[in-house]
Amino acid sequence: MGRPSFKIDRQRLRELRDERGLSQADLASALCKRLGLEQNEDSRTASYRRIEARGRTSRKRAEAIAQILDVTLAELAGIVPPDTGIYEKRILDLLAEQLRQENVVLKSALDEACSDGSDSEDGLASMARSVARRIEAAQLARNPGELAELSQLTGLSEGEILEPAHVDGHWLVVASGPIYTRTELVLGTAGVMTLIPEIVGKLLEDFGSDGRIRMHRAPPWYRLEIDPLCGRFTTWIDFVRCLPDARGVRWLKPGWRDVFLLEEPLLTWARSAANFVTGFDGSPTPGDVRRLRLRVSEYNGESGERISEQIIAGALEEIPGERLTAEQEIGRSHLVATWTLGTALQEILEPHLSAYPRQCWEVTVTDDGCALYLWPTGGAPGGQYGLRYRIQLVEETAPGQFGTAPWRHKDREALKQRIEACLS
Repeated sequence: MGRPSFKIDRQRLRELRDERGLSQADLASALCKRLGLEQNEDSRTASYRRIEARGRTSRKRAEAIAQILDVTLAELAGIVPPDTGIYEKRILDLLAEQLRQENVVLKSALDEACSDGSDSEDGLASMARSVARRIEAAQLARNPGELAELSQLTGLSEGEILEPAHVDGHWLVVASGPIYTRTELVLGTAGVMTLIPEIVGKLLEDFGSDGRIRMHRAPPWYRLEIDPLCGRFTTWIDFVRCLPDARGVRWLKPGWRDVFLLEEPLLTWARSAANFVTGFDGSPTPGDVRRLRLRVSEYNGESGERISEQIIAGALEEIPGERLTAEQEIGRSHLVATWTLGTALQEILEPHLSAYPRQCWEVTVTDDGCALYLWPTGGAPGGQYGLRYRIQLVEETAPGQFGTAPWRHKDREALKQRIEACLS
């Protein structure tokens, strides 16, 4: 039985070694020292060259190489893309060297970019970011004209331009379901965050209030389940970061930057698009609509000057189980709960709102509910103007403990209209 073999991304290994200014002999020497091996220079260098040429070694040696280069094992294997800034810095250094070598095409482009009086150093940095992104896009499109122009700007051969670039990253997004299907390649996490809400559209608004979004990780893939009505019209959205090469595209695990720019923003969007959300941690919110509450915070004109806080329960716990089940079957249980809470809210707010003329009040929809502002008008009594009330939907997770609950924009807008109707 052979020795266990660990696959290394040969191109990434060479890049990392070059970035740290190490020769093959230098890295071979450091590797033997870390592993406690006694080998002469020729033997250890030849041994390392085989690793770099074949892209395979033992896991123990791979771990040692990763430690020497100060990267994760996943990055060394090419599974996780490197940080965006690494590639941009490489292109910046490359362009600076091309200027020193009097690359006339690059100098002309830089002069044009700085014709408005911009600093040449800032202009070069901006150009490096632009060129890095053009290279990344060209690796997918492979337009001969664009490759030739990039070659003139950078001094790189076409083959070097097509070596992996990691700037924004390409993402494959696949949506499938009985109502909607779509497959698209987009650039960067921003492209993913733009496309997913576009795919979902009004799907979660057309079948009642009980639409759900469930989030899953299946590395290197992500999956969203968009369920507008009790699993009857579910759309699945699968997306993965990918790297184009001569044979097509291959999947990559998301890097830390991808995770940072995707997971929390996706959760924030989901909580504004659906009333039931299961995050990547597998916890559904809310667990039971009868535990929903409205938290009403009173302010003295400024968001940092809270006067009081009140929790409105609306007797939701008294809703019979049979009625709740019936409402769930038609996708209306969340609407029943929030409408009941809204009625209780109106009764509590009415005496406070009626103390001032209607035109003094402004009601706005916020990211997590509604807010009421008091503004001065002619003939109105004096008061603390500015933010007066903030209304949020929360779930009572334990007696006296509350966590914010998803609340789609459509329903927050409906509460705003109810409050405005109460004022008229």
